[in-house]
Amino acid sequence: MNLILVLFSLIVLTASGAYVLAQDWRSGVNRLFVLYVLSACAVMCVAAVRITTADRGIVWQSATLLPVIMSGGSLLLIWLIMAIFIPHRYRQQWVRRAIGSPYLLITLLLALEWASGARLINSDIERTDGSYVVMAHGPAFLPVIILYFIGGQFVPLGMLLTIAVRDRQLRAPALWLSGGLVVSMIGGSLSAVIILPALNYVSLLPLYLAFGWVTLRYQLFRPSQLALHTAIEQIPDGLLVLDAQRRVRFANRAARQLVVRNAADAPALEEALALEGFREGTTPDDRLAGRRRFCREGEIAATVMLAEATIVGDHTAASVLLLRDVTAIERHATSLAASRAALEERTAELERSLAAVQQRDALIARLALPLIPLSAGVLVLPLIGQFNTERTAVLLTTLLRQIEHHRTRVVLLDMTGVTSFDRSLAETLRQALDGARLMGAQLALCGVRPDLAESIVHEQLDLRCVRVFASLQEGVAALLDRLEHRRVTPTPGNA
Repeated sequence: MNLILVLFSLIVLTASGAYVLAQDWRSGVNRLFVLYVLSACAVMCVAAVRITTADRGIVWQSATLLPVIMSGGSLLLIWLIMAIFIPHRYRQQWVRRAIGSPYLLITLLLALEWASGARLINSDIERTDGSYVVMAHGPAFLPVIILYFIGGQFVPLGMLLTIAVRDRQLRAPALWLSGGLVVSMIGGSLSAVIILPALNYVSLLPLYLAFGWVTLRYQLFRPSQLALHTAIEQIPDGLLVLDAQRRVRFANRAARQLVVRNAADAPALEEALALEGFREGTTPDDRLAGRRRFCREGEIAATVMLAEATIVGDHTAASVLLLRDVTAIERHATSLAASRAALEERTAELERSLAAVQQRDALIARLALPLIPLSAGVLVLPLIGQFNTERTAVLLTTLLRQIEHHRTRVVLLDMTGVTSFDRSLAETLRQALDGARLMGAQLALCGVRPDLAESIVHEQLDLRCVRVFASLQEGVAALLDRLEHRRVTPTPGNA
């Protein structure tokens, strides 16, 4: 009976290891599970030797070898739990070394004790009753048993229960493995009570069957499923899976942190959102884009957008939702709109300032070139200051326009206020003389000082057809005399 149970256990263990390895032999978690299965198979083989042999030396050697294998299996079990449920910790080499160092040290001591025959764990064979062998315990037997129960059973059980309490998504597989480990502990304790030595080894089988069940039910050893689950948990957007009644069947880390922390008993997603203080604020633009908007007021204001897609052919899920926190985006958009409004207001203010500056410049230009009408057809244009390229262009344009506007016949250019006479001003006066002549007007220069006369000669300005006066008074007097002479002199027709 004992041998049959051990052989059955070997078959189950071999099948479970082969199944997991067939999923993907390159996966580190799968290889770790296979190592754990091999350690259990080694325990079963040692048990089979103990059951089938009557050689006292072989029985003693096998009984001493068991703690070595079981200590290494305890380490593999803890590493396996970490690799499945806490992968970010398992990938840290210092964590694996810190956890593994006590087990490796004890395994090394047990191996030395087994090879040297120090008889610290099992001192000798006490008696043999058929296939039942009773070993006399050595001085190190009790510490080794305590270490095995603590490291091989209580520590893994504590890890699984902690994961089940703290992580809702992993609660079911963690509880299944916890149950298998508890049953294994009870079976190992009963083996000494009912005097069935094979039960001590077969008691490990419920734990491996629990691993097999969670492998089939939750696909723990499928690397594609693990990678997908890890990726979904790490993405910044929330991901929700709803059933036909819109109950939340799955929520990744971002969704749990944002909207469904207290939605364990909520019958629908909308109620889960309401529990977190969200109210729907979907706009017409959101409906056109196929999205829903939910807003939360108060100290922790937030805005989330939901995009939903229907799942076809799955009886456990009806739709999947992508949930995105757009609070920061909305705030940035509001801030950008306020900045744009402030910029538009500033632009309008600058445009008004520019218009005022342009009006002021026009006024200054008019004041800088004041055209004074003396009488009908007679204008006086005082030239003041220094003329650059811009002022000379304004002078020419203004003069010709005013000649047309006032129908001017005579223009007195008063150069008394001119500080310097250069080539640019000479060229402008030459163009003004030609333009005025073409428009039927005459120009007279007044206030020509000796220095200006020297500059005019130096610039070779042709003034043969232009009357020149030393001062504006002389020019005005000569013009008035001319007009008076025209009034008193009769025409030949009136003589």
